[in-house]
This record gives sequence, structure tokens and C-alpha cells, in this order.
Amino acid sequence: MLKSISITMYFKMFLQRLLLVFFFIWGCLHKASTHPLTPKIDSLVQRVTKLTYDHKFQIAQELVLDYLKQDHLNSIEVFYGHFLRAEINKSSGNSVKAINLLFECKKYLAPIEKDKLILESLLYGNISECYFNLHHHAKAKKYALLSIKFNPKNDLRRNGHAINHLIIGFSDYTKKNYAAALNAYHEAIKSYQLLGDVCELPLCYNKIAAVYWHRHEYILAEQALEKSLAISDSCNIDQYRLLSNFALFEYYKHRKEHKRALDLVEKINTLKTSIYTEQQKHTLHHLEMKYEVELTKNENQNLKINAKIETDNNHFQRMIFISSILGLLFLLTLGLVTLRVRKKKNTLLSNQLQKIEAQNKEREALLKEVHHRVKNNLQVITSLLHLQANQNGGQDIQSLFKQSQHRINTMAMVHEMLYQSDNLSKIQLKAYLEELSNSLIKSIKGEQQTVLTEIEIPENIYLGIDTAIPLGLLSNEIISNSLIHGIPKGEKGEIYIRVEEIEKGSFILHIGDNGIGCPKDLTLKDINTLGLVLVQKLTRQLSGSIEKDHSKKGCHYKISFKEVE
Repeated sequence: MLKSISITMYFKMFLQRLLLVFFFIWGCLHKASTHPLTPKIDSLVQRVTKLTYDHKFQIAQELVLDYLKQDHLNSIEVFYGHFLRAEINKSSGNSVKAINLLFECKKYLAPIEKDKLILESLLYGNISECYFNLHHHAKAKKYALLSIKFNPKNDLRRNGHAINHLIIGFSDYTKKNYAAALNAYHEAIKSYQLLGDVCELPLCYNKIAAVYWHRHEYILAEQALEKSLAISDSCNIDQYRLLSNFALFEYYKHRKEHKRALDLVEKINTLKTSIYTEQQKHTLHHLEMKYEVELTKNENQNLKINAKIETDNNHFQRMIFISSILGLLFLLTLGLVTLRVRKKKNTLLSNQLQKIEAQNKEREALLKEVHHRVKNNLQVITSLLHLQANQNGGQDIQSLFKQSQHRINTMAMVHEMLYQSDNLSKIQLKAYLEELSNSLIKSIKGEQQTVLTEIEIPENIYLGIDTAIPLGLLSNEIISNSLIHGIPKGEKGEIYIRVEEIEKGSFILHIGDNGIGCPKDLTLKDINTLGLVLVQKLTRQLSGSIEKDHSKKGCHYKISFKEVE
């Protein structure tokens, strides 16, 4: 039984960090303060915003540095140039460098007379966010308070002082100063309401619920979560719906209201799927639109080239007709024209081939980006599970979270290898299973080298993603089972993996350990654990079969499978 909803609190903290980056793009750059931007700053901000949104941080930095080299910049323009350098680093995740640059910005405030306190408040607010991202909550609170002190009004940024109050509240919460945390969270709510940004209130109410929960005021916690859910539904924000429903699930579970908790499970899973699907649709839509624009542009270019070639051919035919009349002199002229036309055709064809080659390289880069983003999304989910597991006292629940992390990492590893490989459709099976087994041994057994691996897989076996992921998942289950149950903690052991190709597209996987094994009279049909049930289903997905070998010490499996076309 879970005794707190601190897991939910960390999930919400992660979402808050995403919101901080969002506020950088839409708040800090577009409305960094009440001071009006000059045309130079306004133009620079727009260009930097677009580059940062597209994750082109290096290009954005070079753009700002070129801007600062200009002559005749006034004090406000110089300040904003250095301020944007810090913001780009903060957005890219380099919070330490961002803090150093923000402190350097203070010296550029000296010549500024108007709105100087507002700009200094802006600097402290951003320094607070950077420290918060680095988990230095005490320092984050210190600079958030300074930000409010220098500009008590709620006109600092697009979200006013709401983020400052949230940071202060979370710092008090971590020190169990619950009364102060509640006051800070309510101040954040006031800031959002004053600015009409009510769709950000679910985050505040979720944090308030966490405080009430730790104070054992469960009814107030439930009321806060219901408020959060109502606002999330009215604003149609799936991320906040997921946070609120998950927190309610933990609340009902703690209160032993199992039916109400179970009623939320399907809704939570649906929201998770919806969020993940929406992210993938957005990524693919962006890539498809870019590809279609390039394709249309190339088709128009090809039409122009063909029209030009057709025109040249007609001209060439006319020249031949005239040359038959004018004689030898005109034939000489015709020869020169022919050479010129051929040269022009060759130039056009050469340019066209270069463009096609450039398009192919861009498409490969886009595919790599898709694999990279899918891997990043899976790692985000793994990080969330890790945070939830660390805040839960039950060993069984932590074990379940750990197993889920291993399964997600198994899938993420495929996308990472495809991203790093020149072959965007297949990965080398040997390298994949070596990395998977070493990762599991390090994660489960720690740094002690008590478990050895023997891997015999031909170097020339490459599998597509539809085959590699199920095969990696079932290998993950068997290896994890061996490390947890087959080879006791502290004892030495060995895990082996052998793959042989029977015929084109058909393989046999031998996998097992020399551990304590399991009872010989126990068959796969008798085992109903999630891991081995998953192994059997994945084997069927690969059109294969699984057998258990009891003739040797330890636990041994023989799995036949076929490559998914």
C-alpha cells in the first residue's frame, strides 16, 4: 500500500520544468519586462525564439554574438543581447552556464536608468529557475524572493510572479514547512488568476494536494485534486488531467476505495497513450509538412528545367533547318551553339543530381531525428518511473517500477542504435544484446563484476526494429530473472546468449544461466508470472516457439523465431 503521493509530486515537478522552458519561449523573450523593446531587439528576439524552438541552440548563440559585435548599440540593446545568451543556455539545459551569464548581465544594468529594478528582478527570477532546475531549492527560493522584492508588482513576465511563488512553495515543501508552502502556492494561484491564465492552476492545486496529504488532511487533498481535474477538463490539457487522475488514484488506493481507484486506471492509461500519440503525430506531421514543401519545390524546379530543355531542343531543330540552307558557314555557327546547349544541359543535370543527393541526406537526418526523439521520450518516461520508485517505500512496488524501466530502456536502446548507425532500418543483433545484457547486470548487480556474459552471435546478423524490440524485450525478461532469482546476490555466475541462423530469416536463440535454476517438474504452462507470460507472448509475436531445458544446471531456454517482414 502506498503511504504518500510524493511520486505524483515529482511527476508534477517534471512538468513544471517543461513549463519553465515554455515560459522562456513565450514569456521571457516576447515579454521579458514592461520595458518596450527597440526594433533591433524585437527582430533579434523573434529570430532567436524560432531557432530555440527548433533546438538550434548553437546557431542562436552565433546570431546573438554577431548582434553584440554591432556598433552603436544602446544600453538596453546591449543588456538584452547578453540576457538572450543566458536564456539560450537555460533553454538548452545548461543551467550552470546560464547562471554565470545572468550574473554577468548585472554589470550591463549600470548605465540603464529607466525600469532598472524591473530588469534586475527579471535576472533574479531567471537565476531562481536555473537553480531550481539544478535541484538547489534553497538558492532557488533565495533568488525568487529577491525577484519579488525588486519588483513587487505582477508585471515581471507573462506569468507574473507565479513561477517565483511556485519555486518558493516547493522549497518550503521539501523542508516540511507546509504552512509556508500553502501560502506560496496560493500566491501563485492569485498571480495566474490576475493574468487570466487559469489553465495553469491545476499545477498549483496538485502541489496543494501534496501538502494536505503530508499533513494527513485527506479530505482537503481530495478537494484540491478535484479542483485540479475540473480545470484540466475545462482547459482540455491532457498532461494536467493525467497528473490529477494519477494523484486521485493514489488517494483512493490509500483510502482503500479500490473500486474508485480501479475506475481511474483505464482513464490514466488512455491519457498516457493519448499524450504519447499526440507527441508522435506532432513530430511526424512536422516532418511530413517539411518533406511535402521540399517535394513541391523540387517538382516545380523539375518542370522549369524540362520546359527549358524542351525550348532548347526546339531552338536546336530550327537551327538545323536553317543550317541546311545557309551552308558551311552556318554549320560552323551551329556547332558552337550545339556545344553551348550541351554544356548548359550538363550543368542543369549536374545541379539536379546535387539537389537530389542533398535531399537524400536531409531525409536520412530527419529519420535519425525521429529515432532520437522517440528515444528521448522513452527516457523521459524512464526518468519519471525512477523518480516515482525512489519516493516509494514498498520494495515490491520499487521492483515493479525497476522492471518497467528495464523494459522501456530495452526499446529505447533500439532507437538509440538506429540513431547512431548509418543503417536507419536495421541494427546489429550482437552489439544490441551485448549492450542490453551489460546494462542489466550493472543496473541489478551494481558495479561488482560477479556475473560474466558469454555471447556467441554472428557479426552479420542485422534485424529490423519490428524484430529487434520483441526479441530484446523477451531477452530482458529472461536475463533479469536470472540476475534476480537465478544468481543470488554476491555470488558469481555466468549468463550465455547464442544465436544461430537456420535459414534465411529463421533463427534459434539459446539463452540461460548456470545459477540455482528452478524445479524440474515446473513447466512453462505452470508459470504465470508477468515476465515469463510476456516472454511467451513475444515468442508468438515472432512466429516462434520456446522450450525449457532441464538437463543442465541453471535455467536454460531454446527459442526459435523468425524475422518480422
